[in-house]
Amino acid sequence: MATQTSIKTTAMAMTLLLTMAGITPSLAEDTLFSGENLNSGEFWRTGPYRFIMQGDCNLVLYVNKTKPLWNSRTNGRGTACRVTLQNNGNLVIFSGSDVIWTSDSSRGPNNYRLVMQSDGNVVIYGAALWATNTVQSKKKLL
Repeated sequence: MATQTSIKTTAMAMTLLLTMAGITPSLAEDTLFSGENLNSGEFWRTGPYRFIMQGDCNLVLYVNKTKPLWNSRTNGRGTACRVTLQNNGNLVIFSGSDVIWTSDSSRGPNNYRLVMQSDGNVVIYGAALWATNTVQSKKKLL
């Protein structure tokens, strides 16, 4: 069984090969974890929805390939942009080291994920903030 690390390493190698061949890759995943990027030209596709970090630095969610549902309104504000989910829960578009857009969703250090849902909603989720701590082992339940 492949480990998560080997799967990510393989995916990164494939992306590099496709990029070197001049093919803009579509990311197979629909989740961005803390510290990960969606680079210029990369996108996710789920059903009729496409979430893309465009070459003009505009982050856009499309339905049916051409109808924008949402965008960051950052077109033309940078070059070779990337969107990063930071470990504080903030989604940030960078042009080089310059910040050109932020979701203003910083909540402090934790494990966050940006998910493109099948209903067309893109959501930042964080780790659990509270729990009853009443997890039961299967052995106790028998």
